Amino acid sequence: MTANQPVISIVDDDEAVRTALAAIGPLLKHAVKTYASAEAFLADYNPRQAGCVVLDLRMPGLSGQDLQKRLNQTAFGPPVIVISGHADVPTTVRLMQRGAVTVLEKPFALAELKRQIEIALNRDETRRAAAARHDEHQARLDGLTDKEREVLDCVAAGKTNRDIAEVLGLSLRAVEDRRSRLMRKFEANSIAELMQKMLPPPTV
Repeated sequence: MTANQPVISIVDDDEAVRTALAAIGPLLKHAVKTYASAEAFLADYNPRQAGCVVLDLRMPGLSGQDLQKRLNQTAFGPPVIVISGHADVPTTVRLMQRGAVTVLEKPFALAELKRQIEIALNRDETRRAAAARHDEHQARLDGLTDKEREVLDCVAAGKTNRDIAEVLGLSLRAVEDRRSRLMRKFEANSIAELMQKMLPPPTV
């Protein structure tokens, strides 16, 4: 198993629940790992591992809310689906505001959990793909010459070619050439697309 192959992590202190939910893996054709506590999950946690977490709200030791907070503090924590028989409205709102995919009240239909896991895995895949593109763009940014970086900074500030030529003491043709090289290096078809590639990847 590689970090690119999604893993569904089940975190619940109830062994019967863990066993029942582990059946979702074959239905989705993904690996499943089960943990009896949030602490056990954290001891095995690999932020580079694709996947999602199905998390019980109330557990001894670290609660589901505690674990969600910790995962949110990591770079690109996995999407979380919270399951509980005790989630009131304020708690549910807090969990959703912190990025939970959904909060499912026990007992719930396995088909609904499957649907929510598919949403979570798609979210994780989209986010990781965006992060990979950003890393690629960052590598290209790091490879710019000082002169190309000067022009890029001016472009990002909204300056026109004539403005850039005046600021940097260049001919208009020289500025146009450097902008063209920037566009080719970043494979951008417009300034708007170039600036979009400079943005950090989404974290949720």
